[in-house]
Amino acid sequence: MIRLVLPTNIYMRFLVLNLAFLIVTGPLVVIFGPFANIKRSVVGAIMTSRHPQYITWLLSDRQIKDIIGDNTNHANIRQQALKFTKREDDSLRLINITGGRFKGYLLEVPNPMRVKVATARDIQEIGDTVSTIALSHNAIAAINAGGFYDPEGTGTGRLPWGIIIRDGKFLVGGDIKDSIDVVGLTKSGMLVTGNHTVAEMRAMNVAEAVTFGPSLIINGKKLITKGDGGWGIAPRTAIGQRKDGTLLFLVIDGRQPGYSIGATLLDVQNILFEQGAYTAANLDGGSSATLFYNGKVINKPADMLGERMVPTAFIVK
Repeated sequence: MIRLVLPTNIYMRFLVLNLAFLIVTGPLVVIFGPFANIKRSVVGAIMTSRHPQYITWLLSDRQIKDIIGDNTNHANIRQQALKFTKREDDSLRLINITGGRFKGYLLEVPNPMRVKVATARDIQEIGDTVSTIALSHNAIAAINAGGFYDPEGTGTGRLPWGIIIRDGKFLVGGDIKDSIDVVGLTKSGMLVTGNHTVAEMRAMNVAEAVTFGPSLIINGKKLITKGDGGWGIAPRTAIGQRKDGTLLFLVIDGRQPGYSIGATLLDVQNILFEQGAYTAANLDGGSSATLFYNGKVINKPADMLGERMVPTAFIVK
């Protein structure tokens, strides 16, 4: 009996010790080890999650920037005016998007004048889910839009980040003095992205907008030309526009092994470019990534509790 039990115990102890060793040393190898691609993806994913403190506690700002890169070098690129013939087209087309490690959806909206910014009922107190925002505004489709401050990591979608413009009026951020990232639509339906002051937004007749980024495609040219964009692999939401005015809502699922791991910013840029985007920008992603269409959520949000509460959404009326 002893000869049969003892080897089993030794084997189990060996496995437990190796597992404990792997748990302790694995993250250190990933973050400080020689595997640059894995390091960039992991650090980027954590830095854009709700818990960047897991990395900022270990690495300095300089070290983080060296790993994930600096995506602020496109601030001076200015968009050329995009003119297209407005179409009274009420159709929408949903396309399945599949990559090597991700699944998602792209919604074509031929008439950009149907797209508006909608907010949670009380954006200074608590957010709403994308589906709640869509249903409360009688929208047929919606995606999550701008970011929000989350000082306590609760994910309640309150305290919107940056600006919110709806129907040509600043709901939030009209007094911001510095330039800030903007993703929005002008009164003529042109998608605007980039770093702008409030005065510039007003001069461009921006009618619907939120703050997020980075820009991915401007004037028909890809902006990420080296690396993967520096934000790691995660669920993503983005918006693009073809030269004919058609808006593209893109949502990629992630953080769900066996179904979809997620996409890099480079992946998102390439998908939208292949779909004909002349302009494109990243929106809030992670657990916020949600596509509502025809009365239900189409994708699989990453949060275990289901849809995350957010302050704003781009809706299709």
